[in-house]
Amino acid sequence: MEARAGVRDGWNTRTGKGGARRAVAGLALAGALLGLLAGCAGGAGAAQGSAAPTQQAIAPQPLVTQAQDTSLGEGEIVYEQGVAALSQEQEALIHAYMTRAYEGLGRLEEPDFSDLFTDQTQAQASQSGIALQIGARQLIDGLDYTLTGYHYTLSCMQTTQREDGTMEVGAIETVVQNFTQLPGVDSERSGNFHHFVLEQVEGRWYLQSHMQYDTLYGQLMEELESNWREVDLAAQYIQAMPAYLEQLQAGQAQREAQQGRDSALPQADHPYDRQGALDYADAYAMERNLDWADYSSVGGNCQNYVSQCLLAGGIPMDTAGDAVWKWYGSTPSSSTQAEGRSPSWTGVGSFLRYALDNDGFGLVAQVDAPYGSGQPGDLIQMGTEGVWRHVVIIRALVQDEAGNTVDYLIHSNTNDLRNFPASLYCYPIFSLTRIIGWND
Repeated sequence: MEARAGVRDGWNTRTGKGGARRAVAGLALAGALLGLLAGCAGGAGAAQGSAAPTQQAIAPQPLVTQAQDTSLGEGEIVYEQGVAALSQEQEALIHAYMTRAYEGLGRLEEPDFSDLFTDQTQAQASQSGIALQIGARQLIDGLDYTLTGYHYTLSCMQTTQREDGTMEVGAIETVVQNFTQLPGVDSERSGNFHHFVLEQVEGRWYLQSHMQYDTLYGQLMEELESNWREVDLAAQYIQAMPAYLEQLQAGQAQREAQQGRDSALPQADHPYDRQGALDYADAYAMERNLDWADYSSVGGNCQNYVSQCLLAGGIPMDTAGDAVWKWYGSTPSSSTQAEGRSPSWTGVGSFLRYALDNDGFGLVAQVDAPYGSGQPGDLIQMGTEGVWRHVVIIRALVQDEAGNTVDYLIHSNTNDLRNFPASLYCYPIFSLTRIIGWND
């Protein structure tokens, strides 16, 4: 079946601009992974525009069967300036790992990493990580999130030979995935941190360990009050993954239970300029506006990015009353003065409280709206029990054969995502915030 609406010009075009800056931001992020657990931290020159955006929806496509001996994609390893290159054999080992992971994801089949590792617990942890992602890709019945192609780039920020002869590699991944469900759409992800340790045994290189940060690793770090360098979390990850996948499945079931529901929307004096917000979201999903601070390495830039998008959509900064939403600089400030930044500008939970409590001048929104009622330009908050950890902006709708919205394509900062399915962001709890406009 054809998509219900055409993709706006330039919407699915891959760009290579800003790769070095994203890599540097990713390395800073890797050093502050625990900061992400508190919820995204961290404005915008308002973009003009008043035309209503064309509703974009992606409808189901028939399953494309791939031959098992045919590679779905490819990848490359590059080096930041001054970083020593790995040997050809070392690069081949890392490529073998990455290719096996993406081929497994592409066909929704768990890969076997056992022959690549000297430590089988580490191999099993890597397999569990891919199994979690496969489980996420199978959450929604009727959607085909197999891959028709992929291309990853690992940008090595560090290659260090240790005294014991092992090789430590820190790299930032940028990947474009092409899902069967989404023909013609490049789903991009950047800023994903990988840490490899390579070990030579009897003249051959193997992986001693591998860590790729994801939402479950983050939760384990928080529970154990440790980080991935201090404690080997592989065994804990293997044990925790099945229960965490059950949480994802339970969350999806709750969202499906809202299918078909709708609710009366509040009224606003001025409408939300969705197209203005989306234009800004397109421009800075994989980049940063240098006119604003970037909080990627100090808690995350997701709410900062979304706040900038809303400002570009005509929602004014609010310094009136008890609920404020503002950014005039990086110094924290909850005052009603045009100074500093409010927690609601850079914090996911704080923004939700602002959206819920504001009843005078400024933003008009519907918090915790029926999940399938979202439109491009609305927001999705994500988290775990009791903690909001992330927020994204909806770019397009993904619909089933009956025309029901069952998923969304989203843009995000930290990790940087463009046109990526929301359901594949492995948090168990999602909440939809409808943006209506603003009041005088």
